[in-house]
Amino acid sequence: MRKSAFCFIGFFILTLSPTSYAGWEVQWIDTFDGDGVDWSSWTAQTQANYNNEVQCYTDDDYSDRRNYDVSNGTLKIIARREINSCVTLNGATKGWTSGRINTKDKREFLYGRLESRIRFHNLEAGSWPAFWMLENRIQEQPIKGDDDFVHWPNRGASEIDVWEWFSNEPDTYITNFFNTLPGSCGAEYRYHYPNGGQDVLDWHRYAVEWTEDLISFYIDDTLVVSRDMSRCSRYEEPMFALLNVAMGGNLGGAIDPNLSQVVMEVDYIAHCQISDSNSAAFCDESLPYDDAELPPTPTTPPTNDDQSPSTPEAGSNSYGLIVGLFMLFCLRRRSRFLNA
Repeated sequence: MRKSAFCFIGFFILTLSPTSYAGWEVQWIDTFDGDGVDWSSWTAQTQANYNNEVQCYTDDDYSDRRNYDVSNGTLKIIARREINSCVTLNGATKGWTSGRINTKDKREFLYGRLESRIRFHNLEAGSWPAFWMLENRIQEQPIKGDDDFVHWPNRGASEIDVWEWFSNEPDTYITNFFNTLPGSCGAEYRYHYPNGGQDVLDWHRYAVEWTEDLISFYIDDTLVVSRDMSRCSRYEEPMFALLNVAMGGNLGGAIDPNLSQVVMEVDYIAHCQISDSNSAAFCDESLPYDDAELPPTPTTPPTNDDQSPSTPEAGSNSYGLIVGLFMLFCLRRRSRFLNA
């Protein structure tokens, strides 16, 4: 009887055990596979003029001097040294052109994981690339009049920096929060590259995982820092993504006089929500996706190397084998007991 009770309790515990850890499902992704910026997802923020920076942001993804080059499956945001009269800043004279794009009003996110795979091409002084987020009611381009009249960094216009790198402090990058609340709403943290500034030249996945009570930052599979947001009343409404390269100014600093061009290269950017269909750690094009948000995948049948929502997880197969062996053990024990 004790053996029967053991089998019953063990089987009950096993059947309650989860078959796999929660992973991610893509809600939106841009893999930059075309020949220009997908303006249905992005807006060129040409009216941005902050921090005493010296660039004029453009929407140019077509000319010989373009600031956005989509080719070979990546986006290159290119800052170029050229004296110009910036039309979108009332003719202000600027020494550089560059790119700043955001997904405001087009692709906005509430919680989940926002991830981008990025490398930077230059270590010379003066550049300031960033991958970051803003709350969607900020009074910044594009302005639709849908309650987006809030000034930074008040409620509705707070900021989260996922990856912000300064070439004049090349060994680290910044994760940071900007809001008008003190104390319990995050803080700056600097991640030190293991090999110093040289690491920025290599591809890395930069990501933020965001819930109502916790915000965590990652580089590749390394947790950089987590922040308890349970006492923070911010970051509980949709945000949008930004990618840009600033030059000079308060944080970019003095620009190398021999520098004429810098490049930030982006392989993809994606937003995911938690899913129990897999145990993926990253948010990229290999994952299942929400049909309501993304176009259908090609009709080519998946190969053994493809990841498909209908393919059983290895963890699920192992779990099923364990349950089956346990049941066989119990049945054999029960048979011996009855034949005794």
